[in-house]
Amino acid sequence: MDRFRGFFIALSLVSAAFPAPAFAWGPDGHHTVGAIADKLIAGSNAATEASAILGGLTLQQAAVWADCAKGVDPTKDYAYTSAGQYPECAIYETPAGEAEMSDFVRRNDTNCARKPTEESCHKQYHYTDVAMQRNRYAAGSTGTRDDDIVAVVAAATHVLNGEPAPLPFSIKDKREALLLLTHYVGDIHQPLHVGAIYLDAQGKPVDPDSTGYDPATDTRGGNQIIIVSANVNYRGQNLHHTWDEIPATMTVSHVDSAWLAQARAVKRSRGALYDWPAIWATETLAQARLAFNGLKFGPKGGTDWTTSLPVSYGSTMSSIKKKQLTKAGARLAQLLHGLWP
Repeated sequence: MDRFRGFFIALSLVSAAFPAPAFAWGPDGHHTVGAIADKLIAGSNAATEASAILGGLTLQQAAVWADCAKGVDPTKDYAYTSAGQYPECAIYETPAGEAEMSDFVRRNDTNCARKPTEESCHKQYHYTDVAMQRNRYAAGSTGTRDDDIVAVVAAATHVLNGEPAPLPFSIKDKREALLLLTHYVGDIHQPLHVGAIYLDAQGKPVDPDSTGYDPATDTRGGNQIIIVSANVNYRGQNLHHTWDEIPATMTVSHVDSAWLAQARAVKRSRGALYDWPAIWATETLAQARLAFNGLKFGPKGGTDWTTSLPVSYGSTMSSIKKKQLTKAGARLAQLLHGLWP
């Protein structure tokens, strides 16, 4: 479930490649994105509008709501069953807050074109799985859907602009839309929430848009690629979860003036606000290609493949994460400024 929640602390990383402790991008990374945006819109009309819509919540606090809503269990009459498990969700664990999450999940559980083996629709909103061979996000290519991360960011933007959410989404009001948007803008900048590698049984990359999509080649955004260390015969966490994590140096307490200066330097995307998510996904896809660059994969065993990470991989990954968190915070702020100049 790493891909969808990213909430738990990993046991450990491959020590040669990851000398520093890391924490799940779930709460920490999303809080950082929200904190950057909070600071960039401070004192503006966008800040006033956002605060009024969120009832005084900051973007930093709001940024985890979409993951907290995954604690709602459709098999238990949409009851929230994760109370006390995730500290970042405590702010929403009130009768009213749990009812709000339950209502969202109830409306976004089976409303998409969901196959019997697939999870709740709202959990699929968090990602898209564009093949590494593509150089841009294009609706209709393998891994894209009308309810993927690109589509849902646009849908939430429509609602915040006073328009109805396009199908299949059910976003009831501006509050729900902003709670979702603060999270999904973070997700669309996480490389493995956009780009995916498809592998055959021998661990060789395949192009599903050329050969036809085969479910057996789907690595689920790297969730079914397990990191191993040949030196100690250690099977670690999956590759996707490794990318969900951020080092301690990228948590909220490190969002300083220098980091904000980098965020302010992020160029505003061109075109209409509704076109921005596809532009962002195309940029993130390029970062996903870097995430898979140089990796070799072992033959498929059961449902998983294996890979070993080069010693330099950790520093490359850290650099990409800092860049993507910065862009996410900047672009969330830019989108809110665009909605409420």
